[in-house]
Amino acid sequence: MITKNEDTAWHELIPGISVSTLVHGEKTLMARFELKEHSFLPVHSHMHEQTGYLISGRMTMTIGTQEHHFGPGDSWCIAPGVEHGAVIHETCLAIEVFSPVRKDYLPYLPTGKTY
Repeated sequence: MITKNEDTAWHELIPGISVSTLVHGEKTLMARFELKEHSFLPVHSHMHEQTGYLISGRMTMTIGTQEHHFGPGDSWCIAPGVEHGAVIHETCLAIEVFSPVRKDYLPYLPTGKTY
């Protein structure tokens, strides 16, 4: 699967948090997230391993019981079932990979073109 940037779109998941699902394979799914300044990602967990890279912005993430401050170039990996959430201090752009594929993000894939 190949996705061209011009075919992608943002989908607001909750106020201030948007996703653009980019590609997926048999075992992984990659998405980009825009997290607006002063927004909150509520504490949650899921069955997916989640590996992320912060392209821009600043946020504080709570992963399990530990608080981490992230800036551009920082990355993380969250094990399946671990609770996590975030406070967004400055608008962020992040890329994240989930394994197994997050089926709830498949509807946000670009449609209409095949490469």
